[in-house]
Amino acid sequence: MCYLWRLDILIMHVMADVLIGLSYLSIPVVIWWISVKRPDILFRPVAYLFILFIILCGVTHLFSIYTVWTPAYFIEGGLKLATAIVSVATAVVLWPLLPKALAMPSSEQLAQSNKSLQDEVLLRTGAERQLKQLTNSLERQVQRRTSELERSNGTLRDFAAGASHDLKAPARQISLLADLAQRELDDTANEKAVGYLKDVKSKSRDMLVLIDTLLSYSDLVETKAAANATAIKPMLEALLHDYYPEAPISLRIEGEPLVQGDETLLAHLFRNLIDNAVKYADTPQIILTVDSHDSAQGLVIRFADNGPGIPETQRTGVFKMMQRYRSDVPGSGVGLAFCARIMEAHDGTILVDPDYEDGARFILTFPVIKELSDDEPDH
Repeated sequence: MCYLWRLDILIMHVMADVLIGLSYLSIPVVIWWISVKRPDILFRPVAYLFILFIILCGVTHLFSIYTVWTPAYFIEGGLKLATAIVSVATAVVLWPLLPKALAMPSSEQLAQSNKSLQDEVLLRTGAERQLKQLTNSLERQVQRRTSELERSNGTLRDFAAGASHDLKAPARQISLLADLAQRELDDTANEKAVGYLKDVKSKSRDMLVLIDTLLSYSDLVETKAAANATAIKPMLEALLHDYYPEAPISLRIEGEPLVQGDETLLAHLFRNLIDNAVKYADTPQIILTVDSHDSAQGLVIRFADNGPGIPETQRTGVFKMMQRYRSDVPGSGVGLAFCARIMEAHDGTILVDPDYEDGARFILTFPVIKELSDDEPDH
């Protein structure tokens, strides 16, 4: 008695099932096509389960049309049971996803976020552009200042060379005239005058030495140390052998310190330190003690003598040009200034050890030695 076999009711139910079934079968195609075109879509397994659920719903409606004329109620029940199982599974999986789905940003929120990101990108781009302009400006200023400094250094170097030449000539003439005057005088009758002339000649020679020293220092100001590995122990032994063969000097060296630097400048450095110890020695035997150790700043070398030491008030000034703390000892007052400049050329430091009480001890700190490759030049 399906639908009382009324044609209008039959047509209404059959057509509704046809439309519902076809619609149900078309929806999975759309969902599958979206999942294919959007591989980044979230909850993909749930989408496939939802496709299966809709397909079973569509098949159930279409099979209902068949059962209008053919009573295949057992098969129809099986289809409905499968649809029910898939429906329950879909519902069980779908509900826990609700908070995550609600937490997903909307298209409006995404658009706002994109706009904020674009604004930030524009801001950063502008900042980078300004930073680049500032960097270029600073580089130009550095280049200009460097050029000005090079010109100034060149001018000073030329001035030092010219002044050295102009000052040497009068000093030599003074010495020559003093020598001629000394010959004209009677040594027995004018001993005081002869003594004065000897002093004039001595001071003239001192002036020539000082002029040469100042010229050497002006050249040293622009010198950058080479990066050669130099052993300190054989250097000190060679300096004592070549320049102080008769001096009562005892050298004590602990370890084998190796310095990365310019061998010529380092020899000049340690010769000045030895000269300083010899000039101010107040004991018959001069003892030089050298030791080294590694620190966070680099290689530390301590050079000590057993002389009278340096007064606390003079420990900083001794590294300045023309600074001397004892006038009774001959010298030009530039030896330790040379040492300080040579250490600067090596990117290092030199200072007087304030805790040493058995003489003068200088602390020299050299940067960490850089490992050189076989293909890398050593200077």
